[in-house]
Amino acid sequence: MPSIAIQVPYQAQPGMKIKAKMADGRSFLITIPEGAYYPTQLMVTVPDPPVTTTTGNPIIDNKPVELPSDSKVEKLEGTKGTTMDEGVDSADLIACCALCCTTCNLYCKWPACLGCHTKGGVCCIEIEALMCKVGVNEGSLCMCCKQEVECLVPTTCIKMTSQMFCVDQRCAFPCDDEVPCTVALLGLTCCRDWACVCKCFDKLADKEEGNEGGAPADEVSDKEEEVPEETMERQ
Repeated sequence: MPSIAIQVPYQAQPGMKIKAKMADGRSFLITIPEGAYYPTQLMVTVPDPPVTTTTGNPIIDNKPVELPSDSKVEKLEGTKGTTMDEGVDSADLIACCALCCTTCNLYCKWPACLGCHTKGGVCCIEIEALMCKVGVNEGSLCMCCKQEVECLVPTTCIKMTSQMFCVDQRCAFPCDDEVPCTVALLGLTCCRDWACVCKCFDKLADKEEGNEGGAPADEVSDKEEEVPEETMERQ
């Protein structure tokens, strides 16, 4: 199946549905996955276009349709819950010690663990900074220093993350995707997202499949946002 690359629209939230339009006129409704915020890039597999017959071009319904069950929606590598490409991705963190909304983690991804990165947010104001990070963009060797202040749609009341070399500390109230509710001691995770688990050196962003317990999930919005057309075939 062909794939399209789209960007999560500004102010769009996980669980919301956005409309993506193909070059052939077809439109699909795509549900934003957990942890995907603006400007995260998504790679979406879509059904093959209708086969053209000898009688003429197929009639295409412009009304957006839901993606089939075998379609995949994935965040492109390098996109994360940060506006800086050199920032820390929570999927690369190993929970070492944690108590509910406060965690201490190991960041062993080389050479990304070099340098330091910090991010703090209160309501809609977020400050993010990094220093001495390996460059990730084309032609960049080292990001010596970078800082930004931004006003965002709030996902939590207060949050702070701090990474220095292989040690990462973070806290948030209430918890969110970057700081999930976790109980861990010496690398043994006992609780994650209100569910009991028993894993050693578990990744901080790992989620239990089929977990039906715990706190109620947020209501999924049926709001649709149209994104610009951007098609890219995956090789």
